[in-house]
Amino acid sequence: MADFKHIRGVIFDMDGLMLDTERLFRRAYQQAAMEVGVDFPDELYAEMIGHRADSSQRIMREGLGPDAPHEEIIEGARRHYYTLLEKGGVPIRPGLLETLDYLDEIGMPRAVATSTFGGLTQSKLTAAGLVKRLPIVVSGDQVEHGKPAPDIYLRAAELLELSPEECVVLEDSPTGLEGAWRAGTMPVLIPDLREPTDRMREHAAYVFPTLREFAAAFRQAREAGAATV
Repeated sequence: MADFKHIRGVIFDMDGLMLDTERLFRRAYQQAAMEVGVDFPDELYAEMIGHRADSSQRIMREGLGPDAPHEEIIEGARRHYYTLLEKGGVPIRPGLLETLDYLDEIGMPRAVATSTFGGLTQSKLTAAGLVKRLPIVVSGDQVEHGKPAPDIYLRAAELLELSPEECVVLEDSPTGLEGAWRAGTMPVLIPDLREPTDRMREHAAYVFPTLREFAAAFRQAREAGAATV
């Protein structure tokens, strides 16, 4: 079993990990599809989670078949998504603030590595009141290959001025976990919409139900390590 004693930086995914936005986007896609008479199952959206827009839209097109009005659904989903965000704000997942508070307490650097493109990433972090607490952000349009390629995590580690092995990556999707594993970081799974599969558990060094449990385990491991020095 891996431990946290060598970790010097934390890399966060955004949607589904820090922000409880995957449910909103699923609802937006399903509303848009319903408006054009197309069924959009939960299972299809689950396959899209964690991918960059180009890849997730390809999965959607393949899943709905060639006769579906793909562009209408994409545009409708985008419209509904922004409306949902405007009405309800950007919800934060349990344990995020406690985790950031602990990282502040010990002075540990952190970064965001998200498949979401830059403009929307910044607007979400700003709306959630997180932009000043997460100054290093790598978005999906800033790397050549999206998740599950390791590019985004390698770039985040580089900006943190750390080796990948010194970074723990917090993820909710199989795509993200695989990319973090391929990058040589320590992947930690905090499940959201997808139940952990055997493959996800293989890639994850740890699985925690929420960020709150991660923060508690991270604190305990670091304090135990300090006590033995």
